Amino acid sequence: MNVLEFSAAVGAGSFVAGLLGALTGLGGGVVIVPMLTLGFGVDIRYAIGASLVSVIATSSGAAAAYVREGFSNIRLGMFLEIATTVGAMCGAALATRLPGSTIAVVFGLVLLPSAVSSLRSHGCPSRSRPPPATS
Repeated sequence: MNVLEFSAAVGAGSFVAGLLGALTGLGGGVVIVPMLTLGFGVDIRYAIGASLVSVIATSSGAAAAYVREGFSNIRLGMFLEIATTVGAMCGAALATRLPGSTIAVVFGLVLLPSAVSSLRSHGCPSRSRPPPATS
């Protein structure tokens, strides 16, 4: 795969990650990190670093739209921003000392409860047919 093909594939995947991140609030990293590591063979540390940089852009763009529409609690958002920044700094310091395989396992373990929670709160598609529309 040449540089142009790689850039186009990563760009398309990143677009999908940004779209899903803005729609679900999960963050594009849920898509970007597995895409880069499993799809393109990028070391997980580089994938996480790239994901964090891109999530800043995704979050800023989506946050501006949500604030404009009145869907955001600014006080709660500021509190979360401070707490997650401190957590991110601690996590980044820890990631430099852990092997990549350990980081991959932690990443997977974090994704599992997120997936289960998402399925429970939004429901799995049922096999039954929807009720007929009434006029």
